[in-house]
Amino acid sequence: MELLTANSRRFQIREVMPKLCKAGQQLREQIDDDYPDRQRHSDGWIADARHIAKGNSDHIPDARGIVRALDIDADLNAHKEEAYALVEKIRKCAKRGDKRIKYIIYDGKIMSPIMNWKRRKYRGANPHRSHFHVSFTTLGDKDGSWFDLEGDRQNGRIETDGGNVGENIRRDGSLDIPLSRTSTRLHSQCGTCECVAFRD
Repeated sequence: MELLTANSRRFQIREVMPKLCKAGQQLREQIDDDYPDRQRHSDGWIADARHIAKGNSDHIPDARGIVRALDIDADLNAHKEEAYALVEKIRKCAKRGDKRIKYIIYDGKIMSPIMNWKRRKYRGANPHRSHFHVSFTTLGDKDGSWFDLEGDRQNGRIETDGGNVGENIRRDGSLDIPLSRTSTRLHSQCGTCECVAFRD
């Protein structure tokens, strides 16, 4: 705390401790639960000098200290395609109507309500290849509710953590891992699990 004098009056400037919005905390926790061994080298949420110099980043705390941006390392310590699949699940969650998500940037693409969450070329200086970026709206400041990354609410499934993003849990607790006739492709490394990336 610092005491300043202005026009011979003394007043206190209260320093506000930066904090990640509740939605950012929840999304990070869900990702950490699903990928406990993931890399975190490119993780971040608070602005560095470059963001501050730019002046308009969601990584910069607002007057109340709230930060509305989260970076997650793209190396999830899983299949290389898994980061794309996870970003796709976040995009679909936003497209289904989760208004806490403002936009997503990954691998030279940005996804936002503009053009109904379709991927379009990102023209910023950093193409976000080592990490993906999620920005949040002010609705996420206090709303730390579960992100429905699997469409469980829409499909009538229960909201329970299956241990892995992509697992479906029936009401009786048994797993339902769908294999469809329109399967996209199998992961080249294991040849057994279905990649659900880029499927609408």
